[in-house]
Amino acid sequence: MILYGRDMSPFARRVAIWCSLQGREIERRQIQVAGPEWEQVKAVNPLGRVPALVLDDGEVLVETWAIIDHLEDSAPEDKRLIPATGAARRSMLQDIAYATATGEKVVALVYDKVRRPKELHYAAWIERLESQIVAGLRAMEARVPVEGWMSGTDKPGGGDIATVVSAEMARLVFPGIDAGPLPHLDRLIADAEAIPCFVETRPKV
Repeated sequence: MILYGRDMSPFARRVAIWCSLQGREIERRQIQVAGPEWEQVKAVNPLGRVPALVLDDGEVLVETWAIIDHLEDSAPEDKRLIPATGAARRSMLQDIAYATATGEKVVALVYDKVRRPKELHYAAWIERLESQIVAGLRAMEARVPVEGWMSGTDKPGGGDIATVVSAEMARLVFPGIDAGPLPHLDRLIADAEAIPCFVETRPKV
């Protein structure tokens, strides 16, 4: 399989880690959407968005949730990273939802504050995005246990992956955003750094 999207994308990185934890081999195409390589992305996904995953038979999957759904559906039961049903599944999907929403706000702030010329900045909108990122970080902090994985098992689940990736992205790109003490997130990120695929995909800024 071929995964399009850089590790700077919290969503492409999420898929890369997911594949690694499931023992799947993938080829990475770490091309930049906001640059001259956009045409290469559009050749795979007409919307020019990442992640995009090209399966071994040539089928192309787009959008993180749809890619993850395929990975979960096609994985052996002992390799699945989301519980199949019940309260545990609902809880993990909410973990993923909070992380996804936070990651989306980080990406939005990149476009509004970093890529948009300074004279076109909309201060009120930037302030709103920053407040949403703070709220997202605090919401994720509240969902992380004092010890162990969010999955409640001896290995990280989908909620752990999404939470670590979104929290790291926010801190790496916007270190000046202050959400206050986040000890549970700090501990979760430190635990994840003991796993090679989290370290290998950590974006460099």
